[in-house]
Amino acid sequence: MKAKPILATLTTVLLVLACLLDQTAYVWAQAAVPAVVPPVVPPPGGLIPPGGVPPPEEVDPEVEKAKAAAKNKKKEDDARKVLEEKRKKIEEEAKKLRDIIARAKVSKAGAAEGNPFEQYNLGVMYSDGIGVPLDYSESFKWHQRSAKQWHPEAQYALGVAYYLGQGIPKNKIESYAWWNLAASQGNKDAIVDREKLAQEMTAYQVEVAQRLTRGYIAEKEAAERFPKPGQKKFVAKVEPPSPEPAPPPEPAPKKEPAPAPKVEPPPVAPAE
Repeated sequence: MKAKPILATLTTVLLVLACLLDQTAYVWAQAAVPAVVPPVVPPPGGLIPPGGVPPPEEVDPEVEKAKAAAKNKKKEDDARKVLEEKRKKIEEEAKKLRDIIARAKVSKAGAAEGNPFEQYNLGVMYSDGIGVPLDYSESFKWHQRSAKQWHPEAQYALGVAYYLGQGIPKNKIESYAWWNLAASQGNKDAIVDREKLAQEMTAYQVEVAQRLTRGYIAEKEAAERFPKPGQKKFVAKVEPPSPEPAPPPEPAPKKEPAPAPKVEPPPVAPAE
């Protein structure tokens, strides 16, 4: 009964020993094989010395100096171009300012003489701050003087001043009256804005504005009949509205050819 366990134990020990011997033999075999190192093959011409480091390239100092000089010259040229462009822009802006200031002087002189075009132009300059300080009160004053001489653009600008309250308190009735006058002279913006403003006003306000318009017309006619002594007469330079293009002529209706008359075949004589 005890022989079987002894045999099993011996068998297990022998198997373990066999595994150990097999592993040891494998390790010895791997250690016996020498490591293969690929040889270093130098390139043709012997450029790499035995140490494996390539020799430093020879640098020509004259070539390097020429390269550096070319690089510095390119930088200087680029900087010179940038400065030249800036100088041109500054000169252009300065010329524009000089022209604007000169134009403002001309407008001031003409406006003082009573020229309605220059008065309107000066009013625009004051409203936009071009050539003169921004001043809505001055703009309103010159636009009003030009508008009373029947300059349509000034009349429209005066209506805008009354509507927005620029240089004068807001007044829709006055705005409507001046837009009405400008519209009567063909100003398209005044026609559009007058119709929009009428939607914001009562029927009574529109009637008052119409009366005011007739009053300004009567005032102009009276000034023309009884001009002040020594007063210069200026005619507002008003460009006539461009005529609307005529519609293309309708093509003439095509006439259908009359049908050809029917030709009756000749009668056939009856056979005898």
